[in-house]
Amino acid sequence: MIHALFFNGLTDGSTRKREKLAIHYLARRGIAVEHVPINWRSDELFTDMLARLTKLTDQKLKEHNRLLIIGSSAGGSLAINVFKQIENENLYAITLCSRLHNAELAWWDWRTMQRMAHIGTPQASQQFVDSVAYCTNVTIPTLTDEDKQRLTIVQQLADMVVPRPTMSISGVAIHKVFAIGHGWGIAAATRQLPEIVDSLLY
Repeated sequence: MIHALFFNGLTDGSTRKREKLAIHYLARRGIAVEHVPINWRSDELFTDMLARLTKLTDQKLKEHNRLLIIGSSAGGSLAINVFKQIENENLYAITLCSRLHNAELAWWDWRTMQRMAHIGTPQASQQFVDSVAYCTNVTIPTLTDEDKQRLTIVQQLADMVVPRPTMSISGVAIHKVFAIGHGWGIAAATRQLPEIVDSLLY
């Protein structure tokens, strides 16, 4: 059995029906997933969130000896950040259709970081902005070749939520799923996770 932590996307952290179904599906295929609820709209500072999740992940790694972090959508940059904080050869991470770093967008691309984090609205997530900025400026520049071998980025054919220039990290393997759209991409990635995990771990 492979043990994994799941970092959810831009929600209040409640385990939705689709996530419960995914956890059940993966359990039947040898991947025990624990949802770590992340309320992206809380008042928790990103630095406190990062410290809290790093501590939890380190505890789970010691408990299971080998651990996988699955970061979906907004949870992707957070997964990479926690992964690098721990620096352990038995820790792995997979991101699903995620904005991992800041990048220059085409003039017509409306999917800016501020807009996608809903800054200035009641649904604002400063933690999302800060996680992507931290991944951009601190985590990614310090990833070693060995680190990159323990990471996989899952992308779909087209994503109307996450700009393509923000989804890749040089030197990290990309797994493409044949889906169009953000939600459908995550669904297709989840369906293929057993094969993706096998490729990454073995």
